[in-house]
Amino acid sequence: MNYSECINCGAENELLVSSCAYCGSSIVREEFAEQESDELEGLIQNCGLWIARFEGMVSDVNTLRNAKQMDSLRATPIFGSILSKTMGSNTFSYSETLGNIYQVLDLLEVKSSNSPTLREHVSIFKKRLERAKRQESKTKKKQVKIIVALVGALILFIAFCLMMASLGY
Repeated sequence: MNYSECINCGAENELLVSSCAYCGSSIVREEFAEQESDELEGLIQNCGLWIARFEGMVSDVNTLRNAKQMDSLRATPIFGSILSKTMGSNTFSYSETLGNIYQVLDLLEVKSSNSPTLREHVSIFKKRLERAKRQESKTKKKQVKIIVALVGALILFIAFCLMMASLGY
């Protein structure tokens, strides 16, 4: 098996380890450092993209309703494919979006254990996600108000029709 030498203490370590087995210092190989940096940048961008989609989704009653409908449509493949085409290609599933957010956030959190800068990014993403969840609650309340208003208008219309019928019009 191949070994690499620890820069800190000079001990030989297997190539697969990221910390020295003897002194605990981080073993960074230059060829992997650049690859990992690119991977982290991609994860940060993906996390930001999925959170932005979620923020957009929960800020509008119709978009939130469509995203939740996409979840139920996936259970019925025939109707799901037909209706997803009518909803548009911009519609994302609610659960898929949240799943992607949590997956990328978990990866970033694991990778941030040795990086204060990355921990700061993770903290910002978590705050944005919490804000978006609060916005989702407000949007749901707005949706309930719209439904109550529509039902109230329907009741008034029926009462008006009944009153007009009783007057002989």
